[in-house]
Amino acid sequence: MVTWHDGCDESDGCDGRGRDGGDGRAAAPGARPGAGPGAGPRQGDGHQRGRGRGRGHGSGRAARAATSAAVLCLAAGVLGGLTAPPAWAAGTPRAYEPAADAQQITGAASSADAPEVAPGLFTDRIRPGQEKYYALDLDAKADFHVTATAVPEPGSRVTFQDGLKVTLQNTDGDSCSEGSAAGNGDTAFPLAATASRLMGDPADEDCRAAGPYLVHVVREEGDNSDPSSWPLELSVMAEPGLKGGIPAPRPGAEKETDAHNTRPAPPSGPAENRTGGTGFNDARALGDGVWKDRVRAGETRWFRVPVDWGQRLYARTELPNSARRSGSGTGSRYVPHGFRMNVYNPARTPLYDEDFQGWDGDGAKFDRYSNPVRYENRFLDAASGTRFAGWYYVAVTVGPDMATPFPDGTPVTLRIDVRGRAQQGPEYDGDAAAAGFGVSGRDREMAEKGLTEAQAEHSATLRTVGWAGIGAGVALLLVLALWLLLARRRARTAGYPVPGPYGPAGSLPHHAPHGGPPQG
Repeated sequence: MVTWHDGCDESDGCDGRGRDGGDGRAAAPGARPGAGPGAGPRQGDGHQRGRGRGRGHGSGRAARAATSAAVLCLAAGVLGGLTAPPAWAAGTPRAYEPAADAQQITGAASSADAPEVAPGLFTDRIRPGQEKYYALDLDAKADFHVTATAVPEPGSRVTFQDGLKVTLQNTDGDSCSEGSAAGNGDTAFPLAATASRLMGDPADEDCRAAGPYLVHVVREEGDNSDPSSWPLELSVMAEPGLKGGIPAPRPGAEKETDAHNTRPAPPSGPAENRTGGTGFNDARALGDGVWKDRVRAGETRWFRVPVDWGQRLYARTELPNSARRSGSGTGSRYVPHGFRMNVYNPARTPLYDEDFQGWDGDGAKFDRYSNPVRYENRFLDAASGTRFAGWYYVAVTVGPDMATPFPDGTPVTLRIDVRGRAQQGPEYDGDAAAAGFGVSGRDREMAEKGLTEAQAEHSATLRTVGWAGIGAGVALLLVLALWLLLARRRARTAGYPVPGPYGPAGSLPHHAPHGGPPQG
């Protein structure tokens, strides 16, 4: 798990002795500037002068030093947070990382004991053949999208018989919607399936009423299924209803699918490094351009791209050729399950039912070109995935057998292009962007900088703390100035000499002949 440096340590100058490299010991009161620790007052300073200097200069120097130290430590705390996260160690593939704020629950075998879920993220585990129920209250306005993501151990064997099915149903047992996902390529990768309640769907009349509903999740198994228990993540999203009527599907929208469109020219230029995340929660944001990563055999890397209303996502994955041959060099270099790419919408629904692509040693590529994002797409079978704006995820899995040609990880190139101008979206009766359906300026900034959600939040916190630190430093200086002013006024009232730049106010320094030291 990524951790961020916070605070002040040796890496940013706090070596236990102070930032200026000194030993941290304070000079004695009345010591001359530059004098060593413990130095006493200058010879010739009388008691009255020493008292005046103690009020005006000694205390002022101590206060200013304390203020400077406080400001510097505040700056250290802010700048320390900018330390880059440690690089991931080479070795086994990274496992899917659940959301830090996900709530742990245990689904019930009976609907009567189903634990309640609501919009948010939840984690559980599920065994082969196991069924789990969760309770969900729906209103009569919003569309609800429930996605179950099962996470097999990276590198394990998952066949086409291994699968996941999620159903949203009312308490009478009527199905509102269901979705399923199955393994392929004998390779583990996260399986995501979605069930939705759509208020405008004429086939969903039994599920439009407000009240209690059930989420039913089943892990399907076969003869050679993975016997281990899989982590399960449940995402529940509530999409606000519309203020006006629900638009009808556009004529010809079915012909805008990936299968009926000529691909655009892929982006070109030098590739920049972007390390993908482990899943939906820590996916790396990408904008238009050419990006590269190195993916371990058996690992899935996740990226996400902001796609607004009316826009289309073009995503292309490329694997290079390799000079490394298997065996003695006379055998086949073909890897039938080389890699897999899929695209998911903001509700974590896969847009396609993808298979693994082969790799023959001379390189390989695979691309997808989505439909334009429109609200009314939700009522089209072929285009229902591109039904809302927001983050679209691109997941790339590298097969275990790719460890032979690329023992240090397979170089992967991603070409991303969001086509079309963003258009005005539907008029929601609520904050759709806050619910996860929409593209904000912050999202575009994250894509431009290549940040994960955690990094973006950390960056925002640093900016807030930075400005707070500056404000605190200014406030400390103002307090110090006020303290000095009051000290001078008290000195005048008490009849003491007021500190000045050369000693007591109204006196001039006594100079020795020929520029010698001042005489007391």
